[in-house]
Amino acid sequence: MKKIFWFIVIIYYLFLYWYSVNFLSFAIVEASSIEHFFILKYIFSHFNLYGNDYLIRIMPLMFSFLSLILFFKLSEIYIPKSKYYTTFIFMLIPGFIVSSVIINKSIFLIFLTLLFLYSYKKFRVFSYILLIIYAFLDYSFIALYFSLVFYAIYKKDTKLLFFTLLLLAVNANFFNYKITGKPKGFLPDVLGTYFLIFSPLVFLYFLYSLYKGFFYKKEILFFVGAFSFFISLLLSFRQRIKIDDFAPFVLPYTINMVNVFLKSYRVRLPRFRNNYKILFVLLFGSMIVFDFLLFINSYTPARDLSGSFYFLKPLCKKLKMKHINGVFCNNKFFCECLNFYGIKNGNKYYLVYYKHKKKVSIFHNNRKILEINVSKLNTL
Repeated sequence: MKKIFWFIVIIYYLFLYWYSVNFLSFAIVEASSIEHFFILKYIFSHFNLYGNDYLIRIMPLMFSFLSLILFFKLSEIYIPKSKYYTTFIFMLIPGFIVSSVIINKSIFLIFLTLLFLYSYKKFRVFSYILLIIYAFLDYSFIALYFSLVFYAIYKKDTKLLFFTLLLLAVNANFFNYKITGKPKGFLPDVLGTYFLIFSPLVFLYFLYSLYKGFFYKKEILFFVGAFSFFISLLLSFRQRIKIDDFAPFVLPYTINMVNVFLKSYRVRLPRFRNNYKILFVLLFGSMIVFDFLLFINSYTPARDLSGSFYFLKPLCKKLKMKHINGVFCNNKFFCECLNFYGIKNGNKYYLVYYKHKKKVSIFHNNRKILEINVSKLNTL
């Protein structure tokens, strides 16, 4: 089993690398992520990654692989007999796949969360050091600290409670975290995004496993996953949240999901397990179908969610064919993406990107000389 599993893992990452290099463009959301996440900004400012699809796609895949190893080690602690199957399920969750192929802070947060959870079980002192470091890395860790507060209360661990409350205050103050806005209807948007992260049927089972989890002995893994999810829902009542600030803390809960399923399966006699076998096939099969649709995203209704991942590379080729090698843009991050593919900043041509219309217009001397429907440009 071990050799088969790691062979599948190698094929999995080779496929993701091939797909991301050949079919994904350096996108607006990626340029924005680099600007707003300290680790990404540091990496891109100290290593010459611009203009090279082969190099930039290695970085998220590398942290994805490290995250997978940590997840495997955690599974070994919680459900050792099913560690291979649990890790295999985790690597097929759509949210993990997306995080593995795009330049975004999500995969870093997944890695750092798993590193903390594993360290907490194996190297307790080191896990506390990690918590101190995390307080100055990103404001997203406020979800982790909130979860640990509830865990400390549950465990009646006064030292951990005051420690996490202190770090929560430091993190919120350091990043000037604010909870603002009037009650609005952002909850359906957040739930819809979680549907996409887990795939619809698996997300429904995730909700069921949360409910069942309250009746079992609760570990730190439960609190980090469950309470990060609840906090994201709670905040969505008042403001539009960024899902990549919370989902990375929720994904490790996959171990609990599998554990809940196995407990329900094993307590039944063999002749009464058929319904659970059917349920597993249904959940796993639906996730595989959803993953397949994910890779042909640009031909499905979900293409609007993919932003500029599929059209920027062919757009730059089209502009170069028109001898347009320098532009000034109405969107800073759009211009950075064009720069990545060799379209430099200039003042002769002015480019306007209409996100909702999926169109790009080029102006010269205040006269429109070219309009391109980017929804028709595709690397797939």
